[in-house]
Amino acid sequence: MPDKDKILNKGLDALLGNTNTKQKIVKEIQLDKIKPGRFQPRSNFNNEKLIELTNSIKNQGVLSPILVRELGLNEFEVIAGERRLRASINAGLKTIPCLVDQKQDQDALISALIENLQREDLNAVEEARGFDRLKREFGLTQEEVAKSTGKGRSTIANSLRILSLPSLVLDMLSEGRIDRGHAKLLASLNPTEADALAKKISENGISVKDLSNLIKPKSKNKKTYKEKDRDTLNIEVEMSESFGHKIQIDTKNKKAGKVSIFYKTLDELDSIIQKLKNKQ
Repeated sequence: MPDKDKILNKGLDALLGNTNTKQKIVKEIQLDKIKPGRFQPRSNFNNEKLIELTNSIKNQGVLSPILVRELGLNEFEVIAGERRLRASINAGLKTIPCLVDQKQDQDALISALIENLQREDLNAVEEARGFDRLKREFGLTQEEVAKSTGKGRSTIANSLRILSLPSLVLDMLSEGRIDRGHAKLLASLNPTEADALAKKISENGISVKDLSNLIKPKSKNKKTYKEKDRDTLNIEVEMSESFGHKIQIDTKNKKAGKVSIFYKTLDELDSIIQKLKNKQ
């Protein structure tokens, strides 16, 4: 089977495995034999909800098994269900019911993403970083990430774009101080403008609609990233990721335009020059 065919499982098939494979068995596994998931896309676990789950497990036990994969003899790793694992430890349990699967790294990351995406447990930054990790660590294109996770390609492209925002803005998004809609608009601005506006949004409660109106006047006299059609934006993202530096396409008409490569340091400029020379 070609390598690319292996990556296109999605939905419940990717999460639980193909139904034609050998039936999996639920068994109790000691908690100290289970490691947290290396491919867990969530970095923030709501402490209040974790306490609620811990109390529920103390009273009712673990009602749904977690999904793990076997790493070695009596050694396992969580694929889906890390909140239940943490809550079970907090509840003082010694074992937890597990569905054991044999997944490779790529499949484990896809399954962890799907489980959280379907439950809407990920914030926008965690989701974007999960998609980005699939691309970087496993060499997938945006189209392959979309097929693997069951998402639209435009959804993947829009999600990845927010990673270009300054780290402080990404922190505000993770903490819920700005919304995903704000982030999409801020991603069309330069880092300094995005940072300043994000602080205003957080402090003054500016809506997505009001932010759009604030940004619009700046685009009347010159073309901005926001005015470009979706195909051009997707091409810019793919070229930037492939080349390793931000690339911008500006079209004058249907036949002419320019391609710009951006750098922030002299080292980056040297890197760009060497890459262009090597392509000759």
